[in-house]
Amino acid sequence: MKKYSTILIFGVCCATAFAAAKPGFERITSAEYTQKLHDGMHAYNRHDYARAFPLLKRAACAGDKTSQALVGQMFILGQGTPKDDLTGYAWIKTAAEFHFPDFTRLARKLERALSPERRTLGSERAQQFLADYGMRPTQMACRGESRHGAHMIDTVVCTPPDAGGPYVWVHRCVEPKSQR
Repeated sequence: MKKYSTILIFGVCCATAFAAAKPGFERITSAEYTQKLHDGMHAYNRHDYARAFPLLKRAACAGDKTSQALVGQMFILGQGTPKDDLTGYAWIKTAAEFHFPDFTRLARKLERALSPERRTLGSERAQQFLADYGMRPTQMACRGESRHGAHMIDTVVCTPPDAGGPYVWVHRCVEPKSQR
């Protein structure tokens, strides 16, 4: 019996060490992630952009497509952050990776509005964002849903990877290359 207790304790310690050692990710409870996402969306809907921006940016870095689109819009409009059309475009292009019509239409509209030089710069930034915050690096699972019971998909729901029990892995924001 003592031998099995020692093995069990060793197994739990190893599992805990592994859980804390996933580079680029933070292990938090699913409830905490959901609450932060809810708080960010609620603040955005109340036009409290100073509060919404950091919460939504955190969810955007984690790979949440709706948050990525909103953060992009906030950069373009200067809501809670200084205006930056290229960063806004890059976030929206990253959200459009899921092929949700609202996101892809907005990305195309922004592409048409940018000069060829700015479009090239924006595309380069978008490629870096996809490498950092796309579905593959964040391991986010996204699906379209209908909120209104119709047969039309009108929202995107993303779920971070399971980290065991009540925990999920949430991808962290990456420092821009110029700051690394």
